[in-house]
Amino acid sequence: MGVTLVWRRSSHCESNQCVDVAVTADVVLVRGNTGGPVLRFPPEAWRALCAALKR
Repeated sequence: MGVTLVWRRSSHCESNQCVDVAVTADVVLVRGNTGGPVLRFPPEAWRALCAALKR
């Protein structure tokens, strides 16, 4: 049985230059909203990236 991904985009996105994020138990997936490759992050790495960006 496959997993249904729920892609989310920030409500602050006012242009077509945003990213979409989908979270599963094992991985965080990130894609450009205009297509292209999907990046895969372990949850710990995603949290570290988000924390670094907030600093």
